[in-house]
Amino acid sequence: MGLISYPFDFNDFKRIWHSDGTNEDFDVVASLVANNPLLHETLTMQGHALAVLEIKTMMYPLILGAVEKVCGWPTDYFYEVGVEGYVSKYLEKDFLGLGEISRQISSYTATLDPKQMKMFRVIYDYQMAGKDGRIRRVCQESIALKTNDDGHITYFLAYITDITHFKRNGKQHIHLTGGKTSRFFEINNETNTASELTLLTKREQEIAKLLGEGFTSEQIAGKLFISVNTVNTHRQNMLKKLGLVDATELINLLRIYRMI
Repeated sequence: MGLISYPFDFNDFKRIWHSDGTNEDFDVVASLVANNPLLHETLTMQGHALAVLEIKTMMYPLILGAVEKVCGWPTDYFYEVGVEGYVSKYLEKDFLGLGEISRQISSYTATLDPKQMKMFRVIYDYQMAGKDGRIRRVCQESIALKTNDDGHITYFLAYITDITHFKRNGKQHIHLTGGKTSRFFEINNETNTASELTLLTKREQEIAKLLGEGFTSEQIAGKLFISVNTVNTHRQNMLKKLGLVDATELINLLRIYRMI
C-alpha cells in the first residue's frame, strides 16, 4: 500500500527526532510494558489503544488494544508500515501540524534534565482517515519510556483515544509537561501557525474541576466562599484564554489534556 506525500517531509520529522536507523532489541523494550492478555483485553474493552514507538527506526515493537476502532486501520498494518505509514493517514492540514508539534516537543525536551525527562509527557491531537473512509480525531498521550546516554528519547509509550465527538475541527492542541513549567499550544490548521495559550490558574482549575463534576456557579461560589460574580468572571476568563465558546467545550478540552 503506497504512502501519500505532503509538503511536510517525513525526513524532517526523523531529523527532529534524531532518527538514524539504528535499532535496539525490540523484545527487550516491549517487555517494559506487560504484553499480557489482561492489558490488551482492558484496552480493547475501553476502546483505547497503546503502542511502543522506537524512535531511531520509527517502528512499533508493541501495539495493544482497540487499534482499528481508534485509528481505522488494523494492528498488522501499523506493524508493517511503522510511523511513516501511520502519519500518512493524517488529514493534510493535520500532517502539516505534525511538523510544528515535533518542533515544540524537541524544543521543550531540550530544556529538561535527565530526571525531568523521566516525567516528560506530551498530549496532542490530529485527524486521520480510516480504511473505512471515516475521519477520526485521535488524541495521543506519550511519555518517554527510555532515553539514551545523551538524554535523547529512544522509546515512546503512546496511549491513543478517539475524541471525534469532543473537539472542533480547524485546530490542534499540544500540552507539554515534565519541566519546571508546562506549555500549551494551539495550532491553527488554516495557517499552520502555533500560538502559546495561557494556562489556567490554580483557582481556575479548581472552578473548572467543580464545573466538570456538575456543580452550578452558585454551588461553586458556596463551596469556595466567593461570590457568584467571581465564579462567572473566572469562567469567562477561562474561555477567553483557551479560545473556547462554552463550558462544555472547556471541560472536554481540559479533561482531554489532563488539566483537571
